[in-house]
Amino acid sequence: MIKTIEKSEEKIKLKIEIPVTLANAIRRSINYIPILAIDSLEISKNDSALYDEIIAHRMGLVPLKNENLKLPWKCDCEKEEGCGKCSSKFKLSAQGPCVVYSDQLAPKNSVSLKMPITILDKDQEIEFVANAKMGLGINHAKFSPGLLVYKYSDDSDEDSAFDKLVEETQKDKVMELEMNIESWGQIPAKDIFIKSIEAINEELKGFVKAIK
Repeated sequence: MIKTIEKSEEKIKLKIEIPVTLANAIRRSINYIPILAIDSLEISKNDSALYDEIIAHRMGLVPLKNENLKLPWKCDCEKEEGCGKCSSKFKLSAQGPCVVYSDQLAPKNSVSLKMPITILDKDQEIEFVANAKMGLGINHAKFSPGLLVYKYSDDSDEDSAFDKLVEETQKDKVMELEMNIESWGQIPAKDIFIKSIEAINEELKGFVKAIK
């Protein structure tokens, strides 16, 4: 049984009856969802007070709207910079005085959040081309789609009640859990739940294939 308690694009809260072991598998599997993130920058101008490396680090953590691209190691292009099937290019050019934000990336509407990147003084400029690739959260945090946590619905501060819950958990019983999912912005929160389950199925298929 799954019951939706709260729901928005960014967050979703569920009441769900499953074994804790399965809930934990779903939680861990969010890092197997392919997510688009900036992987490298070609900076042609940077008059800001921040080093190129800091700009690159900040851009890597900007949540991009996910695209239907291949993972680099599953693409047949064999190019380090990727191709149109496994990578995407973005540009940013700004002149001060101003605060440079992530939503100034071109093409427009490519990012989910307006995040400050750097500050430009009068006559200062910044210009770069960003190369984004698909990746998995198990390889780098910038590819993580969000956060998934769960707790017992009838959790209590009393030690006896908690000990009983732990005992039932060890028996791998079906229990009512409260699951909270929060998206960083690349994909909706509900898709994190769905794609986590899809990722589990893919891992199981790979396991079955490996032992045959």
